[in-house]
Amino acid sequence: MRNFCLALCLVLTARAVEAPNQNAGSQLFVVGLSPYLERSVKDEVFRGLVRLLVEDLPLNSKLSIYDAFELKTITQVTLPDSRVFSSSKTRANQFAPAIRELKAFLATDHVKPANKRLHFESALHVPQFADFIADNVKASERPVTVLLVGSPLYQDPKEPSFSMIDGYFPSDGHLQASREDSVFGFTGQTNRQPAMTVYWLYFGDPWMSDLHKEKVMRFWTLYFERRGGELASFTQDLPTSLQAVCHLTPGTPAAARGWALDSRQTKLEMLRVSRSVEVTDWITRDTLPEMAPQPPTVMIGPMKIGIRWKDNIDLDLYSAPRHGAETLFFQHTRSPEGYYYKDHRHSPGREYEFIEFESPVDCREVEAFVNFYKGSRPNGPRGEVRIEFDGRIYSGKFSIEATEGNQGRTGSEQEQFWTRIPVREILRIPTSTERASNEP
Repeated sequence: MRNFCLALCLVLTARAVEAPNQNAGSQLFVVGLSPYLERSVKDEVFRGLVRLLVEDLPLNSKLSIYDAFELKTITQVTLPDSRVFSSSKTRANQFAPAIRELKAFLATDHVKPANKRLHFESALHVPQFADFIADNVKASERPVTVLLVGSPLYQDPKEPSFSMIDGYFPSDGHLQASREDSVFGFTGQTNRQPAMTVYWLYFGDPWMSDLHKEKVMRFWTLYFERRGGELASFTQDLPTSLQAVCHLTPGTPAAARGWALDSRQTKLEMLRVSRSVEVTDWITRDTLPEMAPQPPTVMIGPMKIGIRWKDNIDLDLYSAPRHGAETLFFQHTRSPEGYYYKDHRHSPGREYEFIEFESPVDCREVEAFVNFYKGSRPNGPRGEVRIEFDGRIYSGKFSIEATEGNQGRTGSEQEQFWTRIPVREILRIPTSTERASNEP
């Protein structure tokens, strides 16, 4: 009789696992995995998630594991509020199919999307995954504990301009946009969303610099708070992440970190930080050494060109590494040679709107222009140009004849709204005539 009762108990338990517990009081756990994790970390992730499932997950809970890039279910289990499931051995036996499904997913070599500029290493589609969770979890079932395993640098083969690799991060304008206008936007009411507590685990060092890491972490913290949730942890350590998930460890709110949404940033753009914070000194330095720098000793190398102005008007910088090459400006922010940083629609103050050519360019062939896009100024715009080349900082002035902006239009009748930046003259590179006159 005892054996019969035990067998009956296990059958009923198995049925409970197969049919999800509809108890609204159960805890909801969601794991979002990248299909493109490095092989070196897959075993560690597998062991950690199995340990979570057979040892650490609390009774009366549900666990769903998803491919958080393709938004597909990997496996799902329901852990009943039953003492028999306090045993790790019982869990291992009952959840063996789910463990096999997880192992098969991690063992598969998933084919990455083809894109010459993106690598999709450990990539996740976090905004889409957050929408997916909201669509599949009722608000009454909140809160939801979410473990993300993958890179915090968003990469999208369909909309590569939103990608965060190479030091890019979204402006606060995305946080104020609708979902239709930006992949990072949000359309809906917070109180109708499941409250997500997110624990983010990533591997390696995907950052261009510590400043890049801070900007990305700040963005995701504000992003989840806008959705009525929180980013509770952001770490490279798997045991720490799993421990925080099991204990529902709260995070530090954005306000406590000194992070707040900048409501003035309404433009949808991707900003960028450089590899080291020190290189930004040329942007913020108020004055340059009195002695004018000598001409560069080399003609080919990386270059930065920046402009700034004082009036509350909108000026735009355009530059190409040579005639016929891709021109970088506010609507085309990346090219094979470099990138465009931050479109200021009013005076940038001590900052510069700048373009950086990371690949070596011939400074004698670089073309650069300033357009008076919007606003008015009685005597026409005036401003300063700074160029970094060959380890030196060069400065020059620019002016535009027009007294009102022309919305970026081009053509022979629009010349007064544009001015060419004399790159060679600012770098003090003599022309062939000047060189010949100086020769003995």
